[in-house]
Amino acid sequence: MPDESGILVMAGWTRSYAVEPRGEYVFGVTAGAPMRARRGRERRLVPPGQLLAFDPSAAHTGCPADGRAWFARLIVVEVGDLAVLAGDHESPDLPVGLCIPDPMLDDPELTAGFVRLHRALDGPATRLERDVRLAEWLHRVVASSGAHQIPRPGRTPRDERALRLARDYLAGRPEHQVGLDELASAAGIGKFRLVRLFREQTGLPPYAFQIAHRIRRARRLLEAGQPIASVAASTGFADQSHLHRHFQRSLGITPLTYQRRSVS
Repeated sequence: MPDESGILVMAGWTRSYAVEPRGEYVFGVTAGAPMRARRGRERRLVPPGQLLAFDPSAAHTGCPADGRAWFARLIVVEVGDLAVLAGDHESPDLPVGLCIPDPMLDDPELTAGFVRLHRALDGPATRLERDVRLAEWLHRVVASSGAHQIPRPGRTPRDERALRLARDYLAGRPEHQVGLDELASAAGIGKFRLVRLFREQTGLPPYAFQIAHRIRRARRLLEAGQPIASVAASTGFADQSHLHRHFQRSLGITPLTYQRRSVS
């Protein structure tokens, strides 16, 4: 599935693959069975659950290690997009041609983050959640490569103002599909600094803050007796089931139960 950012998100079972160097990075996690990967003279046995990161420097192929097909979650990012997605105007010197010498990344936190990212990209997540998860994950990959280290400045009055502007921006338009770049522009600050401020000051990433406002708006509409499908559409959720999932997670009851109790 093509995502709004231009990346390619894929998942499925396979017994073989072959990728030519076309200016793309391929990130993936395997499951179900081991596979054998080949890149140039390199040969690797890839166990289930392994995070892989192939840069565009050489073609690579894969085949079963024991005859069984394996399952893979993949994200493909073009070279030019990597610097854009993993950086912002406050860190403009990210490398465009990042080299990843060892494609097998043995980092449990990075692996778990990739799976969460992939599920968000492949599911009914908000645009802001997809943007934040993608940017943060790619940022960590670049940082872990040692190619770019970003100093972490202390908080300033400018940060307080930026956070207030961002919070007001989300609160004023909960139904709007706000992207991370749009939110950072409204706040007048770099996107990674903004996400860090949200986590430090509110305990939430910006997409969770947005969901909280959507739930509040949904509650008011349900109390007014509006149909649940209409409420989902007017509060920015992908569909009724998307609203149902977040509403129940937030309040412990379904939208229908809430409406019946509040209207009666």
